[in-house]
Amino acid sequence: MAVQVWIGEKPENSNERRAIVALANGLERLDGLYLILANFNVGGRTIDLVIIKQDAIFIIELKHCDGKIFGGVNGHWYIENPDGSRKRLNPGRKNPYNQVVSYYYSFINFLNEHRADFLSAHKADSMNFRACKRVIVIVPTLEPGSDVELDWKVDIKGFDELPTFLVTERSADIELTDEEMLKIPTILRCTRWQEINDLLLGVLPDWHSIPEIGPSPPALPPPVPAEPSTSIGPRVSLLARLRAVVQAPGTWLTLSTSLLAIVLLVIVLVRSPQVEGISFIDQPLLPSQSLMNATSSAAGGMLGGGIVPSNGCVWSGFQSVGKRWDAPSQRWISVGVDGVVAGMEPEVVVTLEQVVYCQNQITLIWSMRNNSDAPAILPLRSDNIIIRDPFGNEYRIADSKSQPTEVRVEPASTGQGKAIVPRSVSQNAPSLLVRLKEQPFGEASWLVSLDGN
Repeated sequence: MAVQVWIGEKPENSNERRAIVALANGLERLDGLYLILANFNVGGRTIDLVIIKQDAIFIIELKHCDGKIFGGVNGHWYIENPDGSRKRLNPGRKNPYNQVVSYYYSFINFLNEHRADFLSAHKADSMNFRACKRVIVIVPTLEPGSDVELDWKVDIKGFDELPTFLVTERSADIELTDEEMLKIPTILRCTRWQEINDLLLGVLPDWHSIPEIGPSPPALPPPVPAEPSTSIGPRVSLLARLRAVVQAPGTWLTLSTSLLAIVLLVIVLVRSPQVEGISFIDQPLLPSQSLMNATSSAAGGMLGGGIVPSNGCVWSGFQSVGKRWDAPSQRWISVGVDGVVAGMEPEVVVTLEQVVYCQNQITLIWSMRNNSDAPAILPLRSDNIIIRDPFGNEYRIADSKSQPTEVRVEPASTGQGKAIVPRSVSQNAPSLLVRLKEQPFGEASWLVSLDGN
């Protein structure tokens, strides 16, 4: 099948379910595999939607808006009512731009950390997940007269525009096989959404049942007659049936009219008077803080205090990675560091708090919290930390300048240190990929933006 739907948890909101079914049904008609990952958690953040195809990955923030929408990179977003009055979109939360950017960093950090689990050694060294697309999608459509000013980092589309965007766009430097794609939701521990996947097994959805997605799939449509001379097995794929219909004389006009009707019907179905967006669990943006001074767990999962733009030559991202030892598999597994599930609390949290890349050296400020029963050690040396930019340049830590050479933290304690690279960042390098090789908990990755994005 061309589409598979994977979820962390089944969406509770009927608008969310309708949008996913409509999108899956539209993509099912296309060649090639598309994976829809919905309502899943990465690094303590629940991501709305990720679409994966062979040559692109799209990280999507869905918002339901009935009316014109106004907003930008900074500040609040608003929806304009028919009478001209405005109400705030998602009060108490970050604006959609900051939401999708934070999801982007959480997800690509995860991909970088697990690249060896689903890519060959050659691809693991060369694939650049920074090329993943960041998209805000307005459901059901981006109303004419809306005014949203974004930069190049994020696209905004109406839900009715999304299928075309997914088909035509690609992510440079991303090239995945079907096998590699299918490993990603497995590593995320997502599960197949069987109700929707059953609907896609050669069956067009009964649109009136979409809001609830009941336990039983809709009735099968009349089968397409097969060629009398050849048996093609007990079930004919949807693609084969569509091809048979399309090849029939005089079908094109009917088919194009039907497709247009389906698109219009989808738009009507996903409309709702609610202002509450198609938005899953969202963590509030907490102020960045050093683990040395923190009284609670590191904020914001993989992103710590969220995306903090660089100030000149200083990046302050407070990106945290938490892991705990999994006895059955005898390995460290990644868990959230904020809003974690009971029983899945991190035993060790390592935070890259700040990177200063002024003049002729790079300084990396690290902190570690140890919730385990044994001492944790973070060596700040070149044999444990690898730093590269997207151009392949490596930045080697001067072990003798690290303060201390290794951070040793006793149980129920925190510690801090800094590592020094005695060279400047290469000209025009947009980011640095910082990777732990072994201690304190195996491989982990951090993406440091050098241009504030």
